Amino acid sequence: MTELSASDLAARVDASVPIPAATEAELWEWFSRLEPWRLAAVAVEPAMVGLASKWFHPRGQPVCGLIAYPLGAMTTGAKVVQAEQALSDGADELDIAMDLSAFRSGDYGKVVDDLRTVRWLAGDRTVKCIYYSSLLSESEGLEAAALAVEAGITFLKTNPGYGNVTAPEQVAAVRRRFGQEVRVMASGGIRNRAEALSMIASGADRVATSSLVGVLGG
Repeated sequence: MTELSASDLAARVDASVPIPAATEAELWEWFSRLEPWRLAAVAVEPAMVGLASKWFHPRGQPVCGLIAYPLGAMTTGAKVVQAEQALSDGADELDIAMDLSAFRSGDYGKVVDDLRTVRWLAGDRTVKCIYYSSLLSESEGLEAAALAVEAGITFLKTNPGYGNVTAPEQVAAVRRRFGQEVRVMASGGIRNRAEALSMIASGADRVATSSLVGVLGG
């Protein structure tokens, strides 16, 4: 299995808020717990981006805004408004949920146009597309990933969390299909260091977790 120091692993982790509907006081407390680590990004919902940016930007820590989370069931216009607000509030990266209903309905043009619009809006910032590997067959998941790549998104995120668990085999399948053409984030059900390292060994460039202590310790 891949071996990494705690600090090297932290640099490949996106940390997400572990408390549903966190209060502002709970957010500040959580933010303070992340201070010892230099993470790949801190991922928060659009309404939290401004607070997160005020805390983390002076510390040199990137902030990621979650768009159309978790199932992508929003109009393109609504996603644009969310993305514009997140970027205005200081988001350094965006994670956008693919319109899963459109994908499952076979409306691939809508899927691509939707993603391409936000990709263009973000400029040179990193944009990751959540494509729901745990809700699709392997072939469907690879097709969804291919649509994201067609839209110009080259960072794929397996799942949004919320009970959707990523298997190392799903990461490996995407890596085999796209090689180094894309970057991959494993997300969903990663609760400890061994699981995170297993995802990296399978080809993940980053992992996402709301269980930072389990993954990094401390």
